[in-house]
Amino acid sequence: MFPRWQDLTPRRARNPQVAPSSWSRFMEVVRVEGLGKTYPGGTKALEGVSFSIERGQIFCLLGRNGAGKTTLLRILATQLKPTAGRAFVLGHDVLQDPKAIRPHIAVVPQEARPQMMLSPYDHILYFCLIRGRSRADARERTRKVMDDLGLWEHRDKLASDLSGGLRQRLIIAMALVADPEVLFLDEPTIGLDPLGRRSVWHMLRELTRKGATILLTTHYLDEAEMLADDLLIVDKGRTAFLGTVEAAKGDTGVGMRVIVEPPAGNGTGPPEVLEPRSAEEVLAIVERGLREKRKVTFKPASLEEAFIKIVGGSIEVEDT
Repeated sequence: MFPRWQDLTPRRARNPQVAPSSWSRFMEVVRVEGLGKTYPGGTKALEGVSFSIERGQIFCLLGRNGAGKTTLLRILATQLKPTAGRAFVLGHDVLQDPKAIRPHIAVVPQEARPQMMLSPYDHILYFCLIRGRSRADARERTRKVMDDLGLWEHRDKLASDLSGGLRQRLIIAMALVADPEVLFLDEPTIGLDPLGRRSVWHMLRELTRKGATILLTTHYLDEAEMLADDLLIVDKGRTAFLGTVEAAKGDTGVGMRVIVEPPAGNGTGPPEVLEPRSAEEVLAIVERGLREKRKVTFKPASLEEAFIKIVGGSIEVEDT
């Protein structure tokens, strides 16, 4: 048992200007304890998952296909009931008080599709209106979010005439336009080109600076590395890792690699791949490279390498 909400000072003051709201400024916006979900027939999608997310954080949920990521996100978005444990969003129990949560959240599901016979402008404007905004405010918000996501020039086209990437941007814009306090995103940048992905990243950062809290699932580990304040890696429905990106690398022993090419003019033998553990070892490798006229390349540790070490094994086909 734990309290409905808890005030605390953030572990990392990345957003010192976070805007206050009707909730406590630095409370745990999401709290999960011992969460489980077993589907009819006995399939366990989640088992004993616990974590918390603070206001203004971007929290990334990672895992292989079938690990339970989408199930967890849907429970927190009040779309699916857990079978064990408890979960709170903005101080409200997802089982006991879902109606108090829904006005303050927005969800971008992985399978979301626009209405093909509506324009992007109408999609976003109508969504903003049904969230209770005035018509003037809705028009202003619609223009801004379309500008930010590069949709304004496509405002009058039918959704059926948009590319897959533009449709994905439209779905994201619909979620962002009402300035939700908590945003749940399931693979939000899938299908976007590099510029489109970076536009979304920028908007997510802007939202957190205003006080929003974001939970997203992604298979793009560079995206998680760029955005995550904290991350949870789930494997077969259980917690495999919980912490920061740097902690994931450190806990798995993933460090910087140094690639030393063969000496110039001495054939094409395989390069040496070294993992120095100290500054002295790095210096010694560089000095040897200079002395032997060998090219030395530094490869920083990556979250992808840490992820593979944490979950290992083969990739499943379907997500739950």
